[in-house]
Amino acid sequence: MRRGLAWWSFLLWLVLVTPAVAQERRELAIRPGEQPVAVFADRIEHLERERLVIATGHVEIVHGDSRLEADRVELNPETGEAVAIGRVVFFDGRDRLLGERLEYNFRTGTGIVYRAEAFVEPHFFVSGQRMERLGEKAYRVHRGVFTTCEQPTPHWSIGVGRATAYLDDYLWGTNASLWVWKLPLVPFVPFFAANLRRERQTGFLMPSFGTSTTKGFTARIPFYWAISDSQDLTLSFDYYAKRGPALGAEYRYIRTERSRGEVEGYFLRDRETDDDRWVLGYRHDEQVTDRLTIRADLARVSDDQYFQEFSNTLDERSRQRLDSNLTITQRWDTWNLVGNFFSYRDLTTDKDIELQRLPELRLTAFRQPVPFAPFFLFDFEGSFVNFVRDVGSDGRRLDFRPGVSYPLSPGGYFGLTPFARLRETVYDTRVVGTKVQQGLTVEDTERELVARTLFETGVDAEARAFRTYPMDGRFGLARIQHLIEPRVGYGFVGKGGRDLPQFDGVDAIPPQSGVTYSLTNRIKARQLLPDGKAGAPYELLRFLVSQSYNFRADERPLSDVTGDLIVQPVYGLYFRTDAAYNVYGEGLRAFNTDLAYTAARWRGSLGTRHGQDARLQFVRGEVAAQLGRRWAVRGATHYDSEAKVFVENRVEVEFREQCWAIGLLLIDRVDEDEFHVTLNLLELGSFGFGRAFAGFLGGPGRP
Repeated sequence: MRRGLAWWSFLLWLVLVTPAVAQERRELAIRPGEQPVAVFADRIEHLERERLVIATGHVEIVHGDSRLEADRVELNPETGEAVAIGRVVFFDGRDRLLGERLEYNFRTGTGIVYRAEAFVEPHFFVSGQRMERLGEKAYRVHRGVFTTCEQPTPHWSIGVGRATAYLDDYLWGTNASLWVWKLPLVPFVPFFAANLRRERQTGFLMPSFGTSTTKGFTARIPFYWAISDSQDLTLSFDYYAKRGPALGAEYRYIRTERSRGEVEGYFLRDRETDDDRWVLGYRHDEQVTDRLTIRADLARVSDDQYFQEFSNTLDERSRQRLDSNLTITQRWDTWNLVGNFFSYRDLTTDKDIELQRLPELRLTAFRQPVPFAPFFLFDFEGSFVNFVRDVGSDGRRLDFRPGVSYPLSPGGYFGLTPFARLRETVYDTRVVGTKVQQGLTVEDTERELVARTLFETGVDAEARAFRTYPMDGRFGLARIQHLIEPRVGYGFVGKGGRDLPQFDGVDAIPPQSGVTYSLTNRIKARQLLPDGKAGAPYELLRFLVSQSYNFRADERPLSDVTGDLIVQPVYGLYFRTDAAYNVYGEGLRAFNTDLAYTAARWRGSLGTRHGQDARLQFVRGEVAAQLGRRWAVRGATHYDSEAKVFVENRVEVEFREQCWAIGLLLIDRVDEDEFHVTLNLLELGSFGFGRAFAGFLGGPGRP
């Protein structure tokens, strides 16, 4: 029996290795001095009189980056012409062509594939009755079909009468049609173009269409211009049926590895208001040296209602101001110098009440040992601000706040840090009364130097205690740790000056003498890993409570008790609540909750905001789920409980196949309703009824 098994094993081995052993190999010189053609086949026959080399059986011919596989190939070594039949596969670099017959010239790199099917990375399929190879990766397709679908009958395809395809660049053709399965959804399109290139390139992007109760029918045709390897520009030619034509642009650049930015803008002549509506933004980051940084984030808008009318998200629609910042930062080991030009536009009023800081210089020193007395720590805060305002007081302010502290740790049980600071603030403006400007009562000032001197002192005390409990795998945990962190601080601030302009909180520091306490409880856990080791620590629970007592208060010296609770009992579940409770009988003055859960295929969140007496003011909820492999749904709601109105409701449904997806979006707002259908042909982009615009400022811009 063993002898019979050995014979059968030998015969099986002989069958498997015979083709490899018998396969012939031959190299043919097509043109002197060039890389030869390597021919592999089960049998290679050289016909001298006919000047042919005939290869049959598992034929493989390699020439440079091209490779040909077929059942039979006839090759003329003198002319380089070849004819391949039977399961023809031609590899053009990393792209692959299949056909019934191939006529190819290895010398010129041209040929014809009959009944051809081509696969182009990353996920494109091109087929045709005939595909002519014009050169390296260049083809002319006759009666062709283009798709990204893998199915034998594509879910969608583009038919072209004639097309030119550069497999590493693009395809464009004429006499086109859009097919869904075997039905001509769009029977005729004059021309069609698609980007096959892995890198970016200049060309038109997919158009989009939409509808809105306030804007009517909308259309957008975007054009992308790849200016260079470090620059590009996207233009959008847009149309609103009720508002008129519009133009958007986004320019991006990378100047060096440490310098980049973008400019974005949008403009339309609004038929409804007969005004020019526009938004403009500029961002730039410049790392001049390892310690010197320049950042610009500038924005301008034509009117206060622009975001409310054109933004897509609720956060942008409820924007109350538009900021612009130009910041220069110089860092040292223990010092920081920041120069900032800050301006903004208040979108809630048409009065010129904005208080600009042009400029603001801020110098900061971190806590550091005092020379010749290293047991003392020195810190410093200083600033100069030029306040500019049309309505209200303006002027200049110089503020210095040096301080010294002496950290102690008695017995190593707790930390004790007494401190003292002297604050000197100088103004070039003095308040002499009030006046009325644009219907508002504001400060009346005159140019005169005034100063304020404040003495600050106090002491901070904190401690930390913990205990660890082994869990031995219960609830999947190795161990948990309970930490208690009490903190107590006393602060004293002397009396300030008089007749000072009120620009911000620095100018409104009252005399103080009070105690603030807080107590933090933390529970940390380490998971038990499969190998029996403890994983990285994470926080299961954090609870913070704090309150202050003001010795200078004539009545109600105790502040509200504030609490903050965060609970994360299991992976994916997050709960947070914070509250403020008045100890003089007024009850809850503020109360907020946030609950979120994230699983493998769905997530949900619910947030509430409460006011006086725990009265519900606002509810925000969201649910998103992946249903199977193809369906995805998302719903979101924003409810104003005081106005008893849903500010915005959104429902999105998406169905996704291998090569296409369709999405439905319903938006119900107080002042506008929208419904969109988006058809996405994967790898090509999206078109159809969809959100027309959503730029980085929240208005029209990028889709």
